[in-house]
Formats: sequence, C-alpha cells, structure tokens
Amino acid sequence: MSKRFSAILATLALVVAMAGPTLGQQKKAPAPAAANTQTAKVTVDAKGFTPSSLELKANVPAKITFTRTSKDTCATAVVVPDYKINKELPLNKPVDVEFTPAKSGDVAFACGMSMFKGKIVVK
Repeated sequence: MSKRFSAILATLALVVAMAGPTLGQQKKAPAPAAANTQTAKVTVDAKGFTPSSLELKANVPAKITFTRTSKDTCATAVVVPDYKINKELPLNKPVDVEFTPAKSGDVAFACGMSMFKGKIVVK
C-alpha cells in the first residue's frame, strides 16, 4: 500500500506543480477599456474637416476618430503639433488619434500641408 500511496502523492504533487501560482486564484473581470475616455468623430473630405471644431475636457483621455472619405483632398494626414501627432489617413479607413489634453485652451490640428485646419477647444 505504501507504493500506491507514494504514487498518489507524486501525482498530486505533479498536478499542483503544473497549476503553479494560478491554483486557487480567481479570475478578475477585465476593466472597461474606454469607460473614462471622451470620444469624437471627424470626417475628412474635399472641403476639409467636419466638424472643424471639437470640445474636450482637460486631463481626460481622448480618442478622436478621423475618417477620410474623399480622394479629392490634400488632407491625407492629420497633424496635431502640440502633441507631436502626425497620422496618415488612408481612404475610407477610420484612424484613431489618442491623447490626453493637458490644459485648457485651443489645440490646433491640420492636414499635412496646413491647408485645412481645425481646433480642439479644451475646457
């Protein structure tokens, strides 16, 4: 019987070793990804950015989704100089620009050639 008992103990030890630190731990629910993120959408076409002015809150993460819907525009990129953001805008593909506005005031954005412009009013 001692061989059988030893085999059971060895098997049990192997199971515990394979389970490692996860044994007895409960799974945590994932945190909501964008619960505290402010969002906005901007369409980019032959006339420029629509809307050309956005309002955001200071010190709250922001995600602005730009979608270029026309190939008849020079706005094939969006540039936000104050936050060192420069993103290409492929045709008909949403592009997210994420940052946290640090202080109140106006933040300019433009196309790569600065022909079309917009602003973010941070309050």
